[in-house]
Amino acid sequence: MKSAGLRKMPRRTAIKPEPQEASQTPSAVSHSHTSESRSPSIPNGIPPLNANQSFYRSDAPSIETRQRPRQQLRGDASVTTHDTPQLMEMRPRHSDHKGRNVTPASSQSESVQQSFMHQSFTDIGMKLKACNDTLGELQQLGISHVAQLPELVMVGDQSAGKSSLMSGLAELDLPRSGGVCTRCPIHIRLSRDNRWSCTVSLQIDYDYQPRGPVRRSDVTRNNPFPPWVKKPRVVKHFKSIDFDERLHTEEVLRWAQVAILNPNHASSIFVPGEGAYARDNVLQAAADATEAQFSPNIVALEMKGPNLPDLSFYDLPGVFSTPAREEDEYLVQVVRNLSSEYICRSQAIILWALPMNNDPETSISLGLIRAAKAQERTVGVLTKADMVRPEDTPQWLSVLRGEKHPVGRGYFITSRPVLPNDDGNMDRLNQWEEQFFTSNEQHWPPDFHEFSDRCGVEVLKAFLSKCLGEAFSRSLPAIKNKVRARLAEIRDQLSELPELPHNVEHEVRKSLYDFNDAVKLAVKDTDFQAKWDELNKYFQACVLTIKPTCKVAPGPDEPTPYREHNNGVVEILDDPNSVDTPSRKRPRPSDHTIRATPKRSRAEEPGMSPVKQEGGGGGSATPSAWRTTPMPGGKVTELGPFRDFAEIGRQGLNLQTIRNEITRRRRAGLPAEIVSSEVYDSLVIGAITKWKKPLELYISLTMALFKSTLRNALEESMATLSKRMIFKAADAQLMVYIEKMEMFQRAKLEDLFDAETYQMYTTNNDAFKRYKEAELETLKRHRAIYMLRHAGIFDADYKILPLERMSQEKRHKERDEISKGLLKLGPEEFATEIEVAATVRGYYILAAMRFVESVTLSLNSKLFRAVASNSLHEDLTAELGLNQADDTTFARLMEEDGEIANKREQLKGEKKKLSRATQSIDNLEFPDGGGGALDGPFGRLSQSVVDLDTVMEDEI
Repeated sequence: MKSAGLRKMPRRTAIKPEPQEASQTPSAVSHSHTSESRSPSIPNGIPPLNANQSFYRSDAPSIETRQRPRQQLRGDASVTTHDTPQLMEMRPRHSDHKGRNVTPASSQSESVQQSFMHQSFTDIGMKLKACNDTLGELQQLGISHVAQLPELVMVGDQSAGKSSLMSGLAELDLPRSGGVCTRCPIHIRLSRDNRWSCTVSLQIDYDYQPRGPVRRSDVTRNNPFPPWVKKPRVVKHFKSIDFDERLHTEEVLRWAQVAILNPNHASSIFVPGEGAYARDNVLQAAADATEAQFSPNIVALEMKGPNLPDLSFYDLPGVFSTPAREEDEYLVQVVRNLSSEYICRSQAIILWALPMNNDPETSISLGLIRAAKAQERTVGVLTKADMVRPEDTPQWLSVLRGEKHPVGRGYFITSRPVLPNDDGNMDRLNQWEEQFFTSNEQHWPPDFHEFSDRCGVEVLKAFLSKCLGEAFSRSLPAIKNKVRARLAEIRDQLSELPELPHNVEHEVRKSLYDFNDAVKLAVKDTDFQAKWDELNKYFQACVLTIKPTCKVAPGPDEPTPYREHNNGVVEILDDPNSVDTPSRKRPRPSDHTIRATPKRSRAEEPGMSPVKQEGGGGGSATPSAWRTTPMPGGKVTELGPFRDFAEIGRQGLNLQTIRNEITRRRRAGLPAEIVSSEVYDSLVIGAITKWKKPLELYISLTMALFKSTLRNALEESMATLSKRMIFKAADAQLMVYIEKMEMFQRAKLEDLFDAETYQMYTTNNDAFKRYKEAELETLKRHRAIYMLRHAGIFDADYKILPLERMSQEKRHKERDEISKGLLKLGPEEFATEIEVAATVRGYYILAAMRFVESVTLSLNSKLFRAVASNSLHEDLTAELGLNQADDTTFARLMEEDGEIANKREQLKGEKKKLSRATQSIDNLEFPDGGGGALDGPFGRLSQSVVDLDTVMEDEI
């Protein structure tokens, strides 16, 4: 201690100064109470005090034992009841720790915590400790999203001496190199405790999600730290450090930062002395080979021990303007964003490190502080005082006096160089710093002596501890209210999420039975049956519509009176717009193709054959394929989803082609009038193979309707469980069941299709005969009309109308005219070919009706029958593992779905965290359920701090 002084005080008993103090000047007491409070000491042997020992007496002689009114403690010093001057002796503090040098700065640190001058000093110090301990707990819980907590944030440019300063504040040799420690924040929490302990943990607030190289343009307001993405906090324990290992704390911190920069690996492999990676690799090499170059996640160091200050602060990476590598250019803005985020926190007390060997005008950090308008919350710390240049002295004096770059909480000065043979002994460095500021005028200009009370880390440490405790005490009511308000919100949100039922197994099994009953009703429901029946009609109409049309003209070389068209096609359609015979000037290609498709369906009466004879003697037999089909007509627009297949049967037959096929397949010696069965099989199979694509579409549409029906049944029967895993599991298994049934059904229907494409086969000879006769009559009529128009006997614009739309008289008249005209032309040279075409088309109608009936019958009797039984229920029960399930299986199925479950767990975690925060605050206020740690002889802590200043002014 440089000096001590005596001061006249009222109503005190004179105490003779000790000889060693006689030569000291009274100038020392002219400084603020902050510098004077460094001197008092606690006698050896006094145990540490706690917050409840509000009136613990020290062993120091009492200054005054006679009580007097409280107001006189703060009143005018001239108001006394005794005329004798009172003197108080100021003694240097004697360390109770062997080997530790006593300095004015270190004595101030302890005097804030424990003082023998006045019991209120001790009380206030313990309150500060209690506040800072609670604040540290809340910071570690991570509740800043609910309420901003007071915190110390250390910022500065690169190489500003922040790491050395942090080491001094923590009284620990911490990382100082420009490697790992500059690439992620470090949270230091110090607390006084009887036992020494140290824990390092990783506070993970961001996920690492790289999507390629990061560019400067990727750094935006909404994405300030690419490729890191915000997430709920997860705290991972890294390593606990024993007292004997305390000198290795720096190494542990370095490896912790390596772990944080390798987010895709387990942090345990980086623990020094334990992890495989840490054992096999050198630290510097590991730091150079990290996945990420930077992380906003935090390495947290919590240290407790005797004589440690009650502090909690963040050390941030130093801001810079030029990275070492061009590809890291984005880090310039990312690191600035990190500093800005912490600086902008309204409760943050900013420690701005400014090296005295640099020009303060070039500080990047000051610009960030000013941009956030945080000057009033800033403490300036001038580092590297041992490197100040004499010519810069006036500039730094202007800074210290607040003339340049003023900050709200003033400036402090430190000097923490790396000493020769540095063994990490903080006491040695503290002693060096003390000697530098007090007896080193050669390197520390006397001009700075007016700021001696703000020199040294120990002075700064006491000041920060006091500031932090005051700030927390002032903001505590608001913090408590916000935490409790958020707790109420969480409880409301949790109440809206469904709780697990009391009897879980019953609920699971009941939900599946309800679903099974709903499925049975759904497949028999009129709505489903009506939709499926409509689909069946469209499918049937499609199969009949693609019956092969027949070209009645023999070929392109046949003479024709028309040049515009040489294909001679006549299509038989029941659409009056399509059957009109074209004029002689522009014949239509559709005038000569036979097509047996009606305009509207006519229901066949029960017991009737599929062929209905036209009325009148000698009337033609009209095939019932277009009149007994249960479909809404045969036009393309009435084929619904099958309209794209309407033309695939066009010109399937040709008289000349049929002749060639007969010739090609005739066995030697077989009479010309006899047609081989292979001819019929070839032509029939060629027509039937075109059913394949319509069949595939029909199966897909049926299964889509089936799937939709079953899923609607699931949603209706499990509506109250839609947010639980049972619904998702049942839905997923339902899709598997439907896919399995679809594969089975497709195989069955493909078998039916393959059976029809093998060869002609029927036992329904009467129906086949009627279909064939109707087709033969139709073909002969159109062939005759074509021949008569070709010969000029009929007008070229003669219209071919469907027989059912002609009157009896018109039909007889046309028949007579055709008979008379054919007598003039002679015998039909393609009579055999027309007979074959009629046979093929007649059989096609028979096979088509049979095939559609078989397909729909198979679906109804197998697919729908299966779900109408208990097949689906049995499948779900087995696949969900319920046949041999335990309580865990049922509980899992009744849990919320992933999103809801995660939200619920997140809310529960936050509730637990905030409940612990509330408990910490309650313990601070009411440690024993009665008067709180914040109550005492001077009321609340914030008032006590004011009283501390007043008492010191009045009594010293």
